[in-house]
Amino acid sequence: MAAIESVVVAGFVHLVIRFALYVTPQTVLKTPGPATPTFIVCLALMDLIYHSRIIPQRFDDMSTTFKYAFECLTVIFLLELGMLLWESIEHTIFLVVKGALLSMKVIPKPTYYKQQNVIIGAFTLPLSLVIFAAVEQSHNKQ
Repeated sequence: MAAIESVVVAGFVHLVIRFALYVTPQTVLKTPGPATPTFIVCLALMDLIYHSRIIPQRFDDMSTTFKYAFECLTVIFLLELGMLLWESIEHTIFLVVKGALLSMKVIPKPTYYKQQNVIIGAFTLPLSLVIFAAVEQSHNKQ
């Protein structure tokens, strides 16, 4: 298991990068929708990383400071990589839903653009909850 300190530091660094420095792929992708699914997936990733062994066993003889530093950097990298993957999935869902609903004329354009966040959230929120439930269930079986 990864140290809880490393996971908390990685979560804090992710928040600083995302909110204090405004570095996020969504500024380029322009994906609408609620932030709740992204937060849920971030928690699922942190839980998955916490229950995984990050440091190889040969590093057990190293100093504690080195182990925590290596583990923190690895956890930050894995968390950012996972969030990049999730935001790509979220953007793909946005494009597919928008294309399907507007090309089939299921919803008029003004209504779609007025309710866009709710519509995208209706697809991404259940998916994020399924991901979180799958991560939790995988740990309960161990």
